[in-house]
Amino acid sequence: MRGLVGLLAALVLLGGSGCAVVKVKERAFGDIAAERNLDALNGGKLSTASATALGSAGLDPELCAREPAPCIEQLRPLASSESWLATASELQLLRMNAAPATVSKAAESAGLSRRKAAAVEAGEGAATDANAAAASQVATDERTRAAVETARYAYAYLFLTARTPEQRVFEARQQRVLQYYNRAVDVVAQAAFEASRGQVGVSPLRVGGLNLGIGLHGYEASEISLQPEALLASDTLGFDNLRAVYRRDGFGTGLVAVFPRRAPSPSPVTPADEASADDTPYRDTRYLPVTATLRFNGDSLDAVLASDQASMDVYNPYRIDSETIGGRKVPLAANYSAAYGVWLARSELARLSLSSLLRPKQARAFKPRIYLNQPYDPNKRVIVLVHGLASSPEAWVNLANEILGDESLRKHYQLWQVFYPTNIGILSNRAAIASALDKTFKHYDPEGDDVASRDAVLVGHSMGGVISRLLVSDSGEQVLDETLKAFDPAVAQRLRKEPLVRALTVFQPMPQFGRVVFLASPHRGAVVTDGWPLRMVRKLIRLPFDVLRETAELAQRTKVDQDELQKVGFRKGRPPTGPDDLSPNSLFMRSTENLPIEAGLPYHTIVGQRDPKIALLQSSDGAVPYRSAHLDGALSEKVIVSGHSVQETPQAILELRRILRVDMAQYGKNAKR
Repeated sequence: MRGLVGLLAALVLLGGSGCAVVKVKERAFGDIAAERNLDALNGGKLSTASATALGSAGLDPELCAREPAPCIEQLRPLASSESWLATASELQLLRMNAAPATVSKAAESAGLSRRKAAAVEAGEGAATDANAAAASQVATDERTRAAVETARYAYAYLFLTARTPEQRVFEARQQRVLQYYNRAVDVVAQAAFEASRGQVGVSPLRVGGLNLGIGLHGYEASEISLQPEALLASDTLGFDNLRAVYRRDGFGTGLVAVFPRRAPSPSPVTPADEASADDTPYRDTRYLPVTATLRFNGDSLDAVLASDQASMDVYNPYRIDSETIGGRKVPLAANYSAAYGVWLARSELARLSLSSLLRPKQARAFKPRIYLNQPYDPNKRVIVLVHGLASSPEAWVNLANEILGDESLRKHYQLWQVFYPTNIGILSNRAAIASALDKTFKHYDPEGDDVASRDAVLVGHSMGGVISRLLVSDSGEQVLDETLKAFDPAVAQRLRKEPLVRALTVFQPMPQFGRVVFLASPHRGAVVTDGWPLRMVRKLIRLPFDVLRETAELAQRTKVDQDELQKVGFRKGRPPTGPDDLSPNSLFMRSTENLPIEAGLPYHTIVGQRDPKIALLQSSDGAVPYRSAHLDGALSEKVIVSGHSVQETPQAILELRRILRVDMAQYGKNAKR
């Protein structure tokens, strides 16, 4: 009996030490999916696949995460090539994330870094010393070296293993490795930017142990003639009030290159003065989207792993969407929203718009500006956006972003945004905007034979829609005659000969436009402007001194007295403002509401209806009555349940995209004739 008990005890001991007991328990699918997605990039720990590869080779994953180099060397003969390279890339990524991001933070500095600013103040010699110090730091920076190795192993995995990327297209590991590569290229690109400070065009650079050559693709020399002042990683940026961020997944990383602000001519002291210090109307974008890739020299796996030579290729994502790498065509990553979002976030255009409307003692009105949202492309037609009262290009934030994010529209159109002072009378703004647009078209296309100079699409919201209609209308003498009716015949005759009066009241359609879209535009006035709250606000609106002086000099030359000026909307010698002109009872509305749009020009309306329970003919968007926004002869009219800011609604954006596709199709048919 005693022997039997001993035998049973021995069996229990053997079973306990040699056999593991597997237990099964059900877990929520979401928990399992979340666990599978954890890796060095998303969660700061090794992925299950990498931890398994290390554990199967008898290596401690936690120890390897702290000291990757020995583990990478030991793992190579014990794992498949793909498993080894993927694990090595992830281990180096953990090392990169653990190192301080000193170089990247310097590259992301919004303007002059303190180091550079101090160097500039100290003189050219100090600036040179500071740039040399930056280059030296980049060459030895621990985080940059780890990023280089992350990208190197990932690059080898993607292009130098037995299986092609196409054969692994459904594998989660390949997607993770591509993300490791793209994130590492972010860091290397920012390090290269820091290393190149004060050395525009210098190549190769010493970056993270690499001799790095730089190649630019799809950019004109004029677009990148200056040294950027910052380089931002697009995928680390978040934006409030931007409904979507449009990206193209692929190889490489999207960045935003921030270029210096145009140096103004005399010293500005206020926002309005700064805006008018340079009367050049066109503004090339300061925020340029770029896509960067990193390629290592060598035709074999061992050659790539040992090489200290590499090239960073920088692409214009608006012009190049793929590249040939390792003998195969590879789609390039891109971010089409980040540069636009950064521009809006840093422009302060909304503040300047309100400041120009209400700020007292304005020396002069700022001139309209035309902002290009991407580098000028002679082969893409132009969409011109004109904002409304007390507004700025920020009014178009989601509409413009949706156009930039629509691949078919992006391939055929480029965006220009008009910014103008809405306190100025509408006829004055029409003349100034027409001049600014004409100068812009002629600057980029002096011969006028680019695709961009013909059949542009004009889109206006609210007051911007009223101005847009005037830009495509022939006034003849109608506006001039209506304006002069209130004056004594002798005074009217003198005014009729004044060049300033004729420049404001006699105009023809701009030839560059081939289609117009009006959104919530008060072509016959906005009733709300005559309500007592807005009448009080209208009294607070200020006009710049140069406008008042010009008006006073005109009245003096033509011997017009105050009583006659009052008949045409002047108040105590002050001419009507933009909001005054929007009143249905204004002289402006009486003289322009029936102006015909250029014959044969297609146009469309998008109208807001605040309360759908009210009959359409009696309805409004809260500011503009339907009867004022409606235009006979429009090719289409879309009524949307919305307030006055109809351009912000998804329905209006979808309608505009539909109209643009119609425009593309019609343009294509005409081109074939």
